[in-house]
Amino acid sequence: MDRPTLWERLRRVDPLIWDSLLAVAVAAFSILGAVMGGNAAPDPARGSLTASSYTLLVLGCAPLAVRRRWPIAVLVAVGGCSVVLSSVDHAFDLTFALVLASYTAAAHVDRERFSRLTVPISIGSAVVSLVLAYAGTNWVEVLIGVTFSVGLPMLFGRIGFNRRRRISLERDRAAHDAVIDERARIARELHDVVAHAMSVMVVQAGAARRVIDDDPDAARTAIGRIEATGRDGMTEMRRLIAILKDDGHGAELAPQPGLAQLDALVETVRAAGVPVEVVTEGPPRELPSGLDLIAYRIVQEGLTNVIKHAGRANARVVLGWQADALEIEVADDGRPIAMPSAPGHGLIGMRERVALYGGSLETGPRPGGGFALRARLPFEEAPVT
Repeated sequence: MDRPTLWERLRRVDPLIWDSLLAVAVAAFSILGAVMGGNAAPDPARGSLTASSYTLLVLGCAPLAVRRRWPIAVLVAVGGCSVVLSSVDHAFDLTFALVLASYTAAAHVDRERFSRLTVPISIGSAVVSLVLAYAGTNWVEVLIGVTFSVGLPMLFGRIGFNRRRRISLERDRAAHDAVIDERARIARELHDVVAHAMSVMVVQAGAARRVIDDDPDAARTAIGRIEATGRDGMTEMRRLIAILKDDGHGAELAPQPGLAQLDALVETVRAAGVPVEVVTEGPPRELPSGLDLIAYRIVQEGLTNVIKHAGRANARVVLGWQADALEIEVADDGRPIAMPSAPGHGLIGMRERVALYGGSLETGPRPGGGFALRARLPFEEAPVT
């Protein structure tokens, strides 16, 4: 597996750190611009003090460190300091800080707060600052200054806001579609389970009918099997009715895989080049067909993720048979990787399957490296007859 790139490592840095560095850079750039322009001395005509100007400039730039956390409050602070600084000293200005504050507020607030707060605060502070700083400036120059200092930054901020919202909506839509597709797939699989159970019941009923006169004990045994199979089938049918979607797909009347096929699955993964260790803790027990299928799919999804994402890694599957639940863990020892912003469709499907049986699913990186998928599937107590 490739090492994370420099860009990936930089993206993991806390945004507060980047914004703090940005605030320092803006303050330094503003001071440097005033010094290089030869305007850093106090203005005797206005009675200002250089120390006061420096203080106002620092106070105007410091809030940029939390600009993404409280964008409106930062905009108010920067705009207020800009107005006060322009009224006491011509040397310094907070144009760059106001540009960033206006952009950030436009990029991170909803439409209502943008129109009600961001626009009037940005434009108002920019107009007042320009008028106070350059008393002789005509309104055409003020309009041009406002356009470049807050107008364009707000425009670019809204473009960024709309882009992120569109990406978020597309991601949510994809996740919703994945849930719907997975529910339809679960419904088809449960349909197969129930159909298989009904087929077994028909065979057992026919056998009981043939021997009921000659061998009542065998008939009673067959009827008991019909009862147990029917109970499992009804349980799965209730789940099927709850999630069934009319998607137009048919289903084959064949049993679905379960933990009995786990060895074959593990051999397939080993053949793909991933060493797999299977550990069983506690005495196994027979599972209902639907629960057996879900357990198999969880292990299958976990091992598939190891093959796709872990690179050269060893995998370990643990089946923990508890008194009231089956706990499944699929873990690997691969090197840590950058986590995606949204879970893949496979994990979304697994959560749907686990939730269907009242269980829980946890996924995430392991402390010592690698990734782990842990699921808990509670057993259902058989009804007392």
